[in-house]
Amino acid sequence: MRIPRPGIRGKILICLVVVLAFFLVLALIMQHESIALSREYGASLSNYHLVHRFRLNLGAFHALTDRYLRDPLSVKAEDVYAGIASLNAQYPALVPLENISILAEFEVRATGYGLDAYLPLVSRAVGLRAAGSPDYYQVFVKATRIEGYLDVYLNRMLSELMRSGEETYATLSRRAEMLNRTILISMILASILAVVVVVLVAEAITAPLRRLAREAEKLAKGDLDAGIVEVHTKDEVEKLTRSFATMATSIKEMVEGLKEKAELEKLLHEEELALVSMGKALREAQFMNLQEQMKPHFLFNALNTIARSALLEQASRTEALAMGLATLLRATIRDSGPLSTLEDELRLAHVYLEFQHARFGSRLQWKIDVPSEVHSTRVPRLMVQPLVENAVRHGLEPKVEGGALSIKARMRKENLILWVLDDGIGMSQERLGRIRASIVAALSLRSYEKEKSSADAGEGLPVPKPEMDGENRLVEGTGIGLVNLATRFGLLYGDKCRFDIVSRSGRGTLVRVVIPVGGATE
Repeated sequence: MRIPRPGIRGKILICLVVVLAFFLVLALIMQHESIALSREYGASLSNYHLVHRFRLNLGAFHALTDRYLRDPLSVKAEDVYAGIASLNAQYPALVPLENISILAEFEVRATGYGLDAYLPLVSRAVGLRAAGSPDYYQVFVKATRIEGYLDVYLNRMLSELMRSGEETYATLSRRAEMLNRTILISMILASILAVVVVVLVAEAITAPLRRLAREAEKLAKGDLDAGIVEVHTKDEVEKLTRSFATMATSIKEMVEGLKEKAELEKLLHEEELALVSMGKALREAQFMNLQEQMKPHFLFNALNTIARSALLEQASRTEALAMGLATLLRATIRDSGPLSTLEDELRLAHVYLEFQHARFGSRLQWKIDVPSEVHSTRVPRLMVQPLVENAVRHGLEPKVEGGALSIKARMRKENLILWVLDDGIGMSQERLGRIRASIVAALSLRSYEKEKSSADAGEGLPVPKPEMDGENRLVEGTGIGLVNLATRFGLLYGDKCRFDIVSRSGRGTLVRVVIPVGGATE
């Protein structure tokens, strides 16, 4: 079974665990030795207190017995016998002290022999005193002499324990000092080793990264042959260097492919320019032919004749319609530049609505809410009438009971905002999405033309043309379509204009146009 090699994080964790484990072992050793030293010193001190406490208890017992023998009424005999039992019970605790030294062993045994002689004499003296015999005092004198010997034995035992304790304390001090010195040296060596290991691990990680950074700088400066770094660490650094080498190779292949594609696009662009020039000449010829066929002056003269005849016949409505139609035709075919005033556009929209009112009668209602201070604003030609025509044809005309249309315009900071609202049949969300997508593509044509010109001048790679939902949709029916209008907005204002449509099926449609004042390119 193959054991996987640790990655960067694994190496760092292993290094950290080893260092922490070493310091933890040192701490445990130091704690264990400190506890052992404390126990040894505590045992020595406890032995001293044990002997001292036994000596004090023996002296207190002897004084209690003496007080009883002098005045039996002041002390109970039971208290004296309880003291005898207590001393007998305390002496076994002194027996283990024999192991300290030979002198301690002698004193412990001497104390035991003395107690064996002392306590029976005290008990006998108390019994004689209780019986009223005068011999109790001689017995107690013997017991007092033995109590003096016991006090000497215990005192020498305390001295021996003190001497042994001092030796133990000196030994423990030397051991503690040696332990502290050993731990300090070990910690210093461990710290040095830890620093060396950390430096080696860091160098193993960062060295290939530095080489990779140098290769990345070469690649950023255009050296497509850079990016090859040999690393065999079996961790994330090796994966990173391999991925970087693969990326550098891919970039080199992609750049070479783009160069070949640019050459091909250049050839295709030259052919496209030739085809565009031919198409432009063809459209101009078709327009001139159509214009020659229409004979606009003949149509205007005919409409004026109809209007004069209607006037003579007192058909004012027919006269107004004829004059309105002449106005519409004149605005459609004349070439007076891309801009006009908002007042002229509103007048043209009003003429169109009057003309349509003759068809629909009371089914068509409208309202124009535009302050007079914005009438002189320069706007694209045929801006309002196509929006009104679109609302009437597609929103109000299919509605049996007809509807109303509202035109509103306001100045907001440096922008003119135009709203065209109808309460017609509206449109489905699917159709609204297609129209919005076409309008967005149309508004992008200006940036496409600008980037394409830069590419033609050698400033960049070929720019893809925005996709549109069929170029035959630029003109819908006989009027100028919304996409055509959006295209003109894009060419005149670029990304500074907004063209939004909101519609709900069965509730109507709102068209909102935002254009900068004075920001058009004529």
